[in-house]
Amino acid sequence: MPDAVEIRTPARLHLGMMSFGNAHERSFGGVGVMVDRPGVHVRMRRADRLEARGLHGERAIRFAQACAQAWGLVPAGCAIEILTAPRSHVGLGSGTQLGLAIAAGMRHLFRRDAADEARGVPHPIQESPRPAEHESLFDMGDALELARLVGRGRRSCVGVYGFSRGGLIVEAGRFVGGPQADDDARREFSPMVARVRLPSAWRCVVIVGRDVVGLHGEAEKAAFARLPPVPAEVSAELARIVALELLPAAVEAKFAEFAAAVRRYGTLAGKPFEPEAAALPHAGATERLLELLAELGYPGAAQSSWGPAVMACCETLESAGQLVEALEGLGLAAHHDIVIARFDSQGASLREVG
Repeated sequence: MPDAVEIRTPARLHLGMMSFGNAHERSFGGVGVMVDRPGVHVRMRRADRLEARGLHGERAIRFAQACAQAWGLVPAGCAIEILTAPRSHVGLGSGTQLGLAIAAGMRHLFRRDAADEARGVPHPIQESPRPAEHESLFDMGDALELARLVGRGRRSCVGVYGFSRGGLIVEAGRFVGGPQADDDARREFSPMVARVRLPSAWRCVVIVGRDVVGLHGEAEKAAFARLPPVPAEVSAELARIVALELLPAAVEAKFAEFAAAVRRYGTLAGKPFEPEAAALPHAGATERLLELLAELGYPGAAQSSWGPAVMACCETLESAGQLVEALEGLGLAAHHDIVIARFDSQGASLREVG
């Protein structure tokens, strides 16, 4: 049994949902992409009691407690150290990545025995592309099992599927009518219908306004309850953009077409949310930032989820560096965190440490 593990995850950018609110159609399906920065990096070690330090420490303890209760792990002492993590509720999917990372670490530390193997309890498995020596990656079954344990994937599942092998991800959404509530632990997950690994030369500049957050928790639930259903013609056009523009451009590595599709999809997907999103403190600043990026020659930009995170697609590292220099020259670094990220094609990884 290992004494300690480290788990690293990518971050999730969500370009928007294709539909919600129609009782006879799938809800919460949409498009997202995983990037390698700013991700979650967690170290977990067997200990006499359950404790955590670092950003989101209390949340990490709740995730660990959920795993211990589900598996009957009493006691399950674990010292959790969150080495790096994005801020919560800014559009980077930190909650899902942290929850899955903690669940993966708990499983590896406390569930590695012959009885579990006989019962078919899943463990990390190696997937292509080959991970580094002594590292394990996660398959889709792993990610879904871990997500159910810690209550993630209640709406979007982009971050769940991205935890297992990254990529540009399209999910279909799920039916929410009937006896199962949105937060029912027995609910079905939104199925992934496409995953594309983007070219390794492409980059993404991630821009996050400081001291602002997007909708979350009960406020987000209330916002969804107030919003009218997405019009059928909007869902149809979003699906067309995905199927006939975004995915083909990604598969064929046609950057200009891909960037244009990102902008068209993100702009249209945001329209149904405007009645609620327009009231957020960062709404005006985000709109001006997207306009600025287009003026600077980077039209492939979109807000992630409720924001304030914004992504800007770049064809090369050089192009990404030029964009960062331009933004810094305009003074945006004074109020924004700006990083150059790779489009992730591996997902989360786990390794045993001494």
